[in-house]
Amino acid sequence: MRVALVTVYAHAGCTLKDVAGGYGTVFAVGSSWRARLLERAKARVAALPSLTLGYLAAQLARAGHTVSAHEVRGADALPAVDAAVILSSMVDASAERDLAARLRRRGIRTIVVGAFASARPELYADGADVVVVGEPEALGAALLDTPDGVVRAGDAPDLDALPFPDWSAFDVAGFRYAFLGFSAPTLPIGSARGCAYGCGYCPWRVTARFRERDPERVGREVAHQVARHDARGFAFRDPLFNLDRDRTLALARALAPHGVRFSAEMRADRLDPALLDALARAGLRSLEIGVESSDRALLAKERRNPPEARVIEEVVRVAQRRGVRVICNFILGLPDDDEASMRRTLAWARRLDSFAVQFTVATPYPGTRLADQVRALPLAPDAHTGFAPTFRHPRLGGAELTTLREHAYVQHYFRPRYAARFLRHAVPALLEDVLGRGGRGDVPHA
Repeated sequence: MRVALVTVYAHAGCTLKDVAGGYGTVFAVGSSWRARLLERAKARVAALPSLTLGYLAAQLARAGHTVSAHEVRGADALPAVDAAVILSSMVDASAERDLAARLRRRGIRTIVVGAFASARPELYADGADVVVVGEPEALGAALLDTPDGVVRAGDAPDLDALPFPDWSAFDVAGFRYAFLGFSAPTLPIGSARGCAYGCGYCPWRVTARFRERDPERVGREVAHQVARHDARGFAFRDPLFNLDRDRTLALARALAPHGVRFSAEMRADRLDPALLDALARAGLRSLEIGVESSDRALLAKERRNPPEARVIEEVVRVAQRRGVRVICNFILGLPDDDEASMRRTLAWARRLDSFAVQFTVATPYPGTRLADQVRALPLAPDAHTGFAPTFRHPRLGGAELTTLREHAYVQHYFRPRYAARFLRHAVPALLEDVLGRGGRGDVPHA
């Protein structure tokens, strides 16, 4: 059977599908020329496929099907195929539904998968033949033979039993994450799914049960993708890479022999200088940490147990001294936020002086405690981009939030001090690419 794996893009801005628990985001800063410049720069930073589609490609090819991968933008048409597997997202739900209906009218069997279809299957059921609730890897190639309607797949029981993702049908040359380099392709990889913590606003804890893979198997996957695609960068899609220190060290040992660069999202309070040293030697070049807010009481109300401020500050300082580019993630507009609390957070972000920042706007993602707490505005799912107000805030208007969001980005990036920081990290990354020395720390960092 000829099977198309389809990702739909309906927004002009930088859309990332394999984030926000798989619901997706559309990056936005604001309307000023500085804001537009940052939006264009973001679009050049990252272009990565969904791991779910990579796993399905491997399972379908193993079963003897012919697999092709497609990004559909606007009125793009698919070639003649027998079945289409469409990746769902919150940010492009309307366009995904329309495409499913069009393909179905052409006689192509349409199957919708992904986190948002799992949360809201009724939105897709009238346009698609099959809507999969749960992890489609649990069905594998059998998803092509399921009865019409909503199919409950459950979880993939053993992540290590899955074949390595197969990217041969994808445009691998276009996969990139600029914080890991400027030339050779970067591939997504997962060593864990879900999250062991219970933050009330986080979609990762509701879209996947927490599970971890064997570090040695992860190392074998890296070796396989290096040999198959000449990949030199790997973006770990784990919501939590470093829950257990011994396992994190085992991952470092498994990655170190391959001379690759990698990125990961970690808890700051589960890092220490010795662990950071081991990870940097293994190729860690980009580290995301969840800072969220400077107000610990506010975060406690959202059931987050935040690291101490001094711990976050130490991790940023130590990591960046070792040549690891740190991205600090913040959330604006949680229910107990006000303008004063957010401005304190923005001031702390500037003092942290990390290589990059991200300021999302609190969004009531399906299944989260936040969604139960607030009254969402009557918006289409596509408007829930992760960067725009979507519920009636008790203290802040939507215009205030969007103004603060733009102020946060512009104030952080348009500083002479930031320009110096950027050059100190960008130049060594460029040298690593030019000299081809991967992630082994051969090039000294400022």
